[in-house]
Amino acid sequence: MKLIAYADESHSGKKDSEVLIIAGWVALREEWDKFCLEWQKALNRHAAPYFHFREWADASAVVRGRRRASSEFSQKNPYRAWSQTQLDTFLFELAEVAASDNKLIIGGYVPTKKLGEDKARGLVKTEESAEDLCIKHFFGSVLSTISRRRAPLKRQPVAFVFDQTNDPEWKMVINRGFDASRKKNRHYKEISFAPKEDHLPLQAADMVAYRSRQRMESTVTLDFSKEWPQFDNIVFRSINAWTDKLNEEERDAILRRVFVVPKDVTYEQAMDAITLESNIKRQEKIK
Repeated sequence: MKLIAYADESHSGKKDSEVLIIAGWVALREEWDKFCLEWQKALNRHAAPYFHFREWADASAVVRGRRRASSEFSQKNPYRAWSQTQLDTFLFELAEVAASDNKLIIGGYVPTKKLGEDKARGLVKTEESAEDLCIKHFFGSVLSTISRRRAPLKRQPVAFVFDQTNDPEWKMVINRGFDASRKKNRHYKEISFAPKEDHLPLQAADMVAYRSRQRMESTVTLDFSKEWPQFDNIVFRSINAWTDKLNEEERDAILRRVFVVPKDVTYEQAMDAITLESNIKRQEKIK
């Protein structure tokens, strides 16, 4: 296969999770070979067995005094004895490796809580679950992303690798979504599942999925109090560079895919309203 896409899912783990996201990276096989060498070097420099964002975040919360260390954390978290400086250095080194070269971020998301509310109010008629919708959006995004940003590769075959799961229902959702997408796109060739501890690109997929979910939760709730520009400007720099080149009409189209915006409202007016509501929510949170 010429292109390999590595993907992972992320949600808050709660029944009323704001967002479900499936995200990762797609690149040429030889680009992944280079990535694996550099990623492993970063792991070795810090004597880290692997990278897992949730465990990193737990360690960061404990060392900052925001969370008490549980017995499981004290026994199993691979970063349990690290300082905040080492945690940050490790994360930023890996982020640079993930964002290097020509790899593309791919992803699909569903605002799960809002979807459930809209279904209950009769505003959304779909019978599909949030999981089915999310995987459909994900597979749709892969081809469109490649076509927009690495057009010469849009006819290359693509193999998909997902993080290993012990949930048979979730695995069935992924396989069902792949089968449906393959009927529309003959370039989608195969799918497999693998443990992220042994497959380094899946660790990079975990990184972008975890942070993308946090960012989309902020967007859905209009609460941008947890911005992290130092990290985001590394991981999402290729996306930022692409969006910086968009004209207002193209930006408006993206905005309307995320927010409900009246037809007669301009892009500038919509952004002003979103910024105002976000500032109000931030002030309420401070109070």
